[in-house]
Amino acid sequence: MIKRFLSVFLLGMLCCLFVAENGYSSRAVSQSDDAEYIKWVDFDVSYQALHDALMLDIETYEQDLHIGWIESLAYLGTIYGGDFSRYQKRDLNDLAEKRQNGSSMDDLTAKYAHYDYYFEAYSAVLDGLTGLRDDGTYGLAAYSPIAAGYWYTESDDFGNGRSYGFARKHLGHDMFCSTGTPVAAVEDGIVEALGWNQYGGWRIGIRSGGGRRYYYYAHLRKDVPYAENLTVGDKVKAGQIIGYSGQTGYSLKENVNNINVPHLHFGLQLIFDESQKECNSEIWVDVYPLVRLLAKNRATPDAAVPAATKAEPTAESVQVPILMYHGLTTKASQVNDYFIPVDTFEADLQYLKANGYTSVTMSDLIAFVYDKTGKVSLPEKPIVLTFDDGFYNNYKYASPLLSEYGMNAVISLIGEACEKESATDYHAEDYCEVTWDQIQAMADSGLWEIQNHTWNLHENNMERKGASRSEGEDQKAYETMLTADLKKLQTKLTDITGKTPNTFTWPYGAHTEDNRKILTDLGFQATLSCRSGVNTITKGDGEGLFLLKRNLRKPNTAIESLLK
Repeated sequence: MIKRFLSVFLLGMLCCLFVAENGYSSRAVSQSDDAEYIKWVDFDVSYQALHDALMLDIETYEQDLHIGWIESLAYLGTIYGGDFSRYQKRDLNDLAEKRQNGSSMDDLTAKYAHYDYYFEAYSAVLDGLTGLRDDGTYGLAAYSPIAAGYWYTESDDFGNGRSYGFARKHLGHDMFCSTGTPVAAVEDGIVEALGWNQYGGWRIGIRSGGGRRYYYYAHLRKDVPYAENLTVGDKVKAGQIIGYSGQTGYSLKENVNNINVPHLHFGLQLIFDESQKECNSEIWVDVYPLVRLLAKNRATPDAAVPAATKAEPTAESVQVPILMYHGLTTKASQVNDYFIPVDTFEADLQYLKANGYTSVTMSDLIAFVYDKTGKVSLPEKPIVLTFDDGFYNNYKYASPLLSEYGMNAVISLIGEACEKESATDYHAEDYCEVTWDQIQAMADSGLWEIQNHTWNLHENNMERKGASRSEGEDQKAYETMLTADLKKLQTKLTDITGKTPNTFTWPYGAHTEDNRKILTDLGFQATLSCRSGVNTITKGDGEGLFLLKRNLRKPNTAIESLLK
C-alpha cells in the first residue's frame, strides 16, 4: 500500500515514467524539477534486504571490488520501484556477479533515470552507519537505541493513528522496555533539542549524518530523563548513554506520566534542506527494519561513555520477576486460568527453592530503591509472589506451603468482599474471601504482606473497568471517588494489621494516569499492573516501582517461561 503523500505536480508524470521504464509502479517521490533537494522518501527497505546487503558489504570490504550496501540497495530500489516486498536475494547476487565480472554501477544503471534519487535517499538514511569499529574490524558501527543487557519488545506501528492533541500519524517506532532502561545514541551527533514536548514528554533530538539525520528519542523517564550534564550543543558519541526510558508525555504540564506503557519512542527524520526541519511536509521514515539490524550492535552502558565525560557508576539494578496468582483449588472442575491446582503452586515453590530464588515483599523492593546508606540489598535471585482478590483458599492452602518452603507472598484484598465474609460463618474455598480475623492472622504470621486492591471497585462493567476513570467522567469527581475508596481500605487494614499498605494493585490492570499524587498521599510507593514481563528494579528510581509487570500463573504454563 502506498504510504506517502505524493507531489501533485509530479504524480502523473512519475507514475508513467516508472511503469514505462521499470515495469513497476512508483513507490517513491523524486525531486521536483525546480528544486535542488529531495521532497520525500519512502524508505521501505526490508530487514532481509538490509541484512543481505550489509553482509555483502562486509564480505567485500577488503577485496579489490568493494560492493557497498547503499549502492546495492539503491540499485534494488530502482528496479523494484522502491517496493521491497518484491525483494529476492538472487537479485542481489545477480548484481554482485555482474559487478565482479567487470560491470560498473554506471553501466548497470544507465537505463534507470531514478537510480541517483534512490542512492541519495538511501544514503541519507544509511551513510556512515558502517565503518571501522573499536576492535578494528569493519562492519555495523551504529548502535541500537536500547543498551545491552536490557530487555525490550517492539511493534511495527509506524503510520498508525494517534488521537492526543489531534488526529495524526505515529511517526516513529515504539520499543517497549522497563522504566529507567539506558538509551544510547545511535551514532555520533550533536544534541539539538532537549526538554519537554507535550507529545513526546521528556525528549532528546540529535542531529547526525552530516546534518541530514535527526534522531528523536521520546517518553523518557520522569524526574531523571537524561544522562548527567547533557545539554543542547553537546557532541555525543555512537553508543553513548544519553537518557533513560520512561512514560512521560501527552500533557502540557511538564514531568507528567500520561503514556500508559513505559517505552522508548524512536524516530528518524530526514532533512535535505533546513526548510524541512519543522514544517507540514517533514520526512519521517519507518525505522523498524533498521532497528532490527541495529539490535546486532548494542552499547554496553559502562563502556559507552567516553572516559573524559564518564559520570559516576550507574545505580545498582536487579531483575525481579513477579508472579500473579489468584485462586488455589483441589477440584479439577474448578481449574481455569485464574484457579490453579494446589499441587501446581507447591511445584512452583519446589522449583523456585531448587533454583536459588528467594521470595521478597513489596516492602523489600521499596526499601532497596529508597536506600541511601548502601546497606540494603536484595538476594541474588529475588522473586515476588502475589495473590489478587484475597480468596479464602489462599489462607487455607498457600499459608502452610509458604511456611514449609520458607517463602512469603503478597496478597491484595478487596475490602467490601472481606467485610461481607466477616459477617458470616460459612467459608467456601472456591469463591469466598478471607475475613478480617484471617487477615490479621496472615499478617501476624510473617508469611503474608497485605496490600490494597480497592474497597469495592473490583468491577468490570459498562461504566468503568476496575478503578479506572470512565469515559467522559469529570476528573475531579473521579479523583474524589478514587481517594474515598482507597482511603477506606487503607484505614481498615492499618487498624487491623498495624501497617499501612504501601502498594496498590490495579484491578484488571486497568489504570488511569496522572493520579500519582492521590496514590502517594495515601501512602502508596508502588503499584502492580497486569502487564507481563520482568522488572528492572534500580536504586534511587522510585518511578520504576509504579505499574510493575507481573506474569499470570496459568495452570498449563511452564514455570520456567514465567521467569524469563
